[in-house]
Amino acid sequence: MAHARDRHGRAPRIVAVSPDDGGAIDLKNPALAALLAWAVPGLGHLYQGRLFKGRVFMGAILGAFLAGMWLGGGKVVYASWKPGDTRWPFVCQAGAGLVALPAAVQALQLHGVARQPLFSSPFMAPPLVAGQYVSRSYAERLAATDPDIDAEDFFDRPPLKQFRGDQVSHWHRRLGHWFEIGTLYTMLAGMLNVLVIYDAWAGPLGSPTDDDRKAHRAARRRPQS
Repeated sequence: MAHARDRHGRAPRIVAVSPDDGGAIDLKNPALAALLAWAVPGLGHLYQGRLFKGRVFMGAILGAFLAGMWLGGGKVVYASWKPGDTRWPFVCQAGAGLVALPAAVQALQLHGVARQPLFSSPFMAPPLVAGQYVSRSYAERLAATDPDIDAEDFFDRPPLKQFRGDQVSHWHRRLGHWFEIGTLYTMLAGMLNVLVIYDAWAGPLGSPTDDDRKAHRAARRRPQS
């Protein structure tokens, strides 16, 4: 990474050297590019004008994340930091950006005062554990929509309901090995995007040395036989 002023002598631009041809890559604002790359995979590269890379990263990483969600029945991305129930895979999944953010919001809502996810929606909400208290509306929503849960799975504890099952066990039993495969796909998507974020912030890995650039320029000037 280096600084270079434009041809009008204005503020320096931050550039990296392409490992392919030794050309300069304008990183623009690297911090902003890195933030955009986290928010939406590939968006930081599109902001920098690196259109091919941006489109490839966006399609590959978001495709892997959505494929994992589909394989895992929409249940594999959720956040939980309760003692004994920490969802460590979410640390990797969060690298995929805003697509994983609803999981953190849903966990905060369900474990907070509301005792229910936003709009009582189970989308990306963490699984209920035995003895957990939830709002009556969320209990009714699960009993009406979740094939593994019915009204008898809750004790009446006005003004709340208390779950007496183990929801993640239901998911494992219904989805089988697809739960682990879906989790793996979403984790890989997040971890790969960490490399994409670094590329947007610092430029391509393996930038050539001064000797590499000199040898490349010499080879270009050498007459062809």
